[in-house]
Amino acid sequence: MKRLLLYVHFNKYNRVSSHVYYQLTQMRPLFSRVVFITNSHLSQEDQEKLQEQHLMDDFIQRENIGFDFAAWRDGMNHIGFDNLDTYDVITVMNDTCFGPLWDIKDYYLSYEKRDAVDFWGLTNNRATKQFKEHIQSYFITFKQAVIRSEVFHDFWENIQNHTDVQRVIDDYETQVTTTLLDAGFKYDAVFDTTQEDASHMLHADFSYYNPTAILNHRVPFIKVKAIDNNQHITPYLLNDIQRISDYPIDLIVSHMSEINYPDFRYLLGHKYIKEGEAVDLTNQKIAVHLHVFYVDLLEEFLTAFKQFHFSYDLFITTDSDDKKAEIEKILAAEAQEAQVFVTGNIGRDVLPMLKLKEYLSAYDFVGHFHTKKSKEADFWAGQSWREELIDMLIKPADHILAELQRNPKIGLVIADMPTFFRYNKIVDAWNEHLIAPEMNKLWHEMGLAKTIDFNAFHTFVMSYGTYVWFKYDALKPLFDLDLTDQDVPEEPLPQNSILHAIERLLIYIAWAEHYDFRISKNPVDLTPFIDNKLLNERGSSAPNTYVDFNHMGGIKGAFKYIFIGPARAVKYIIKRSLQKMKS
Repeated sequence: MKRLLLYVHFNKYNRVSSHVYYQLTQMRPLFSRVVFITNSHLSQEDQEKLQEQHLMDDFIQRENIGFDFAAWRDGMNHIGFDNLDTYDVITVMNDTCFGPLWDIKDYYLSYEKRDAVDFWGLTNNRATKQFKEHIQSYFITFKQAVIRSEVFHDFWENIQNHTDVQRVIDDYETQVTTTLLDAGFKYDAVFDTTQEDASHMLHADFSYYNPTAILNHRVPFIKVKAIDNNQHITPYLLNDIQRISDYPIDLIVSHMSEINYPDFRYLLGHKYIKEGEAVDLTNQKIAVHLHVFYVDLLEEFLTAFKQFHFSYDLFITTDSDDKKAEIEKILAAEAQEAQVFVTGNIGRDVLPMLKLKEYLSAYDFVGHFHTKKSKEADFWAGQSWREELIDMLIKPADHILAELQRNPKIGLVIADMPTFFRYNKIVDAWNEHLIAPEMNKLWHEMGLAKTIDFNAFHTFVMSYGTYVWFKYDALKPLFDLDLTDQDVPEEPLPQNSILHAIERLLIYIAWAEHYDFRISKNPVDLTPFIDNKLLNERGSSAPNTYVDFNHMGGIKGAFKYIFIGPARAVKYIIKRSLQKMKS
């Protein structure tokens, strides 16, 4: 069977997502020829990767005009309309879906045996007042009788470069089916939605509004928009896909993290580090940076580092020459090699790490830690926090680095939330909002390509204490700021400083560099009822009023609130009292 695949790709960041590579890997064996048509500007590296993996025979890069139908037309022109007749099957599809969830070959073999079906798709739309019944265009396959017909050639040769997507829908997506039906051809769909009950749906588009029906009818592809549009049930969809198919759901998590923000609630449950097979780290250069402000805690970290089953170079920073001398004595007693630097008492653990740019940039993986202690409330705050972070990021480092090595999309691994922040509501949305301007300022200074406004966020997924494992490239823009002592306020550190902003920025910087993140799970189990209790406290019998005068006109707003508000209240009371007296 001689089959042709015309595959249309578009990515707003001009990249090829990992789910596309997987999709083509699964589709490729079925086709004699694959034409990869991109409406994006792909790098030479992506083109070479597609060729090296034999995922395409032809590559067409075009302007993003006319959308998918004009791209498919250009693919047919590239083949030559006379040469199209030599194919038994032609499939037009795009990359707006995940899959195949099941072996796609079975679907082809089934339809190719059915003489009564001339063309087929995955899902269809029923007739409405606006359009006739038609196959949805993200995947349509035509058999030889259709391919050789004059009506097929006329339809595709007359495709225009519409700039309005609605015109593409009206003139082409809804017409390709009816044009062929009018010519006497017959079609079928893997999931014929025209007979399904849609009374409970906003619109009878099952591919978009009813992904559970898509899975139940074993449609081999699920739309990206269906995942995005149904975020309230997406965690369950991912679990179901994992249960009923062999499709790697990490591809979905990765792509949705790339095209949206990486911290959407529906994604986070699937971002825990999974224990996998050990990997060989022999050829990986690994650095560990430890900022030692409290020298009495150094041995605790050196003991934890003994859990590593890989070679690493240790870099230690501290704030004084006296501490450096103490540190070097402890290192000698422990027979631990390290380079020790005095970086001053400014910037806490973050600026010292950034000052090691010249050294750390040479490493594949970097771990960053510090001797966290809270003198005012040590054992139940600083100590518990530090020990849990050690348990999450230092002791399981073998598994963490294996994940970083296995998955090129993962740029950093952070710890899960320490229990102290689940027992106590310290990270508050009002205060997080006050940090957002500093985050936006740094984002602009780093010149990152992806746009984001942290003012629109309620809270952030952050690396508590900035403990983190990372690939240098994932955080390179932060290092390239070349921050100095003059950029960081002196101790005691004020609230909402540049350091607080950096602590919250790490996963988003990695996202801007096209990396995702993973979370190392806290081994301390706490029931979610604690979160529910904490986050739903009324505080008193009546709701408290919070007034932020920064958003109410500053001093003028405060004056109006304090004086004019009560005056109006008194006026209202007098007015209502007089009305009652008259009545």
